[in-house]
Amino acid sequence: MELAIVSFGMLVLTFSVVQVGLVFYARSLAHVAATQAVNVARGYGSTDEAGRLKAWSFLERAGGGLRNPVVTVRRVGPDVTVTVSGSAISVLPGLRITVEQSAHGSVERVT
Repeated sequence: MELAIVSFGMLVLTFSVVQVGLVFYARSLAHVAATQAVNVARGYGSTDEAGRLKAWSFLERAGGGLRNPVVTVRRVGPDVTVTVSGSAISVLPGLRITVEQSAHGSVERVT
């Protein structure tokens, strides 16, 4: 009886630790995708679409650590902001954790 109670607790703890790791992995993927996209989108003569494609390209190569990703590129004046959001993989039933990371940069221009 005691072993069943302790085993259940250890199992929940193990899955919780794995879940935290998967959330941090998803956040890392979103951050890197946003950073790469903003670096491309802010280049001299570049477009928002080029940045968006760079983010999607990275996410496809990285695998499925970020579920249902959404890439948003916004250009306001001399600045570009890229936001990547999605869901972390869940090992705990019924748990859905959304992650969102942004990167910001100034558009390169000739001075």
